[in-house]
Amino acid sequence: MTIHKAQGITVDQVVISTKDFFGSGMGYTALSRVRTLEGLFLIDLRVDKFYCNENVDRILSQMKEMKRKTSIFRHSPEFLNILFHNIEGLKCNFNALRNHYLTRQADLICLTETWLNDNNQIDKFTINGYTLIHKSRSCLFSTNHSLHSQKGGGVAIYYRDNMSVKTIDSTEYLDLEHITLKLEKEKIIIIVCYRSPQEAKRNFIENLIRHLKQFDSNEHILILGDMNEDSFQTKSKTIERSLKKLGFVNTFRHLATTNSLTSLDCAYLNFVPCEKESKQVIATFYSFHEALILSINSIKDKVHNYIETEDDIDERMEVNSTSESLPLITTISYNSNKRKSTSIGKKNNKKFKNKTFLPVMDKNNDSANYDKKNPDSTKITDVNKSPSTRELEFLSNLKETVPFNNLTIGDSRFHSLTEQLRVLNLRTIAIIGDGNCFFRAISDQLFDTQTYHRRLRSDAITYIRRNIAAFEFFVSDEDNTIYDYIFRMEKNYTYADHLIIMATASILNQNIIIHEYGKRPLLIPGSDYIDRQLHISYNPYNQHYESVKDFDEAIPIMSFDDLQLT
Repeated sequence: MTIHKAQGITVDQVVISTKDFFGSGMGYTALSRVRTLEGLFLIDLRVDKFYCNENVDRILSQMKEMKRKTSIFRHSPEFLNILFHNIEGLKCNFNALRNHYLTRQADLICLTETWLNDNNQIDKFTINGYTLIHKSRSCLFSTNHSLHSQKGGGVAIYYRDNMSVKTIDSTEYLDLEHITLKLEKEKIIIIVCYRSPQEAKRNFIENLIRHLKQFDSNEHILILGDMNEDSFQTKSKTIERSLKKLGFVNTFRHLATTNSLTSLDCAYLNFVPCEKESKQVIATFYSFHEALILSINSIKDKVHNYIETEDDIDERMEVNSTSESLPLITTISYNSNKRKSTSIGKKNNKKFKNKTFLPVMDKNNDSANYDKKNPDSTKITDVNKSPSTRELEFLSNLKETVPFNNLTIGDSRFHSLTEQLRVLNLRTIAIIGDGNCFFRAISDQLFDTQTYHRRLRSDAITYIRRNIAAFEFFVSDEDNTIYDYIFRMEKNYTYADHLIIMATASILNQNIIIHEYGKRPLLIPGSDYIDRQLHISYNPYNQHYESVKDFDEAIPIMSFDDLQLT
């Protein structure tokens, strides 16, 4: 029997002659017909007849190693573990949800689109150890509302039986598909909501804002939901803009949450989780939507308020007097209806798009006293870590970047960095040129202000000082020893070089992308996750760095294929 005719059959024993194999894959097809190794007999063995198609071999060599992400859920009383999912039918997907490996690890399971119209049905969907609260679409909309009689919708929350929970109803009747709880111990308000595509965004956000007005501005509030507004879009983000004005930030912004790689599901917070990797998108096989999980430290996470110090005032005057094109810091009146007392507080939430940071209390840090005065200078760095092998290999292999025309963005010839960035829908943000420009640009990426360049420089130097043995081989000829380098680089107004840039990327757990005219963007590795990126530009003629963002004021994300890695 020929191998072609044997395709599709499975036998207990087979004798294979390899001398007449003439194509790639024939060996695999023949060998895979037998059930066990003991039933395989080879004659006329020709090892050279077993080979892979060169195209398949090439693709396999290009594929990156997949690392299974570990769950960010923390099994500690200090942490609140939350799972949110647009389940698209609790009745049909209940068993899949109940048996998902993360479900029983969550303290709260928040669902939208349950598609249950009768609350009497919820007894069929209980999970041992959890209490279920469900509200159908029909009971949340007035009888004259167009969605009242429309099928679908419905929101639900499962919470652990041992949790102290208070259900909060709105002080006025709202046509808003939502459930609101207050966790008494954690002192966090949870709002789970859903906006149907048939509902106008303006109507939805107006009702949601009316609901939010009943809460004190110092409350920790987390809004979970599918609002059918894609955060990847550059226009028509009415809901995101409105919530941002109230100090809320979508921590899953620019992360794909559906099978079609759109970002519809969101988690808006008015506080910043300070634990590393406090969010994650988890794949599901039974819904168009993926699941979102968050682990929040209810003790450490604080609502961000801003108290301006004399140092901040001096810094602000320096920024404002340097260039009229730089954004001014505007103070919002305390009588404002907004949920933050100052615009810095609002910006402080805005800065954490797609980022989570690890706090480090460093008593030996030179700027520790400065941070005590300035609570907005959140400790986002980890100076106690050790350099990774990847980072040290990068320093060893650092060389000239390849020509920019190798980056596949078109055949256009650019006359300036501005044109080069515009093709990528990017632009530069003006940075003061005083020798601190690199740290100012990174500060702008993180905080939307250049103020915190001194803290970033200090922490990077502390990191190098604690890892002298690893970094002393990479000191340039300008310095005789690593100690000379540290003495020079820790001074204000000193230009940054490759070593301090590498250190900054490492302590921030961020990949720093450097754009330079005529060259491919260079990735300075600081994180294993490609979506953790900070973008700056470099002009070699005046050794000046500037911040790079897209035209929507967001930090861009580029793929590995578009970057130079060494």
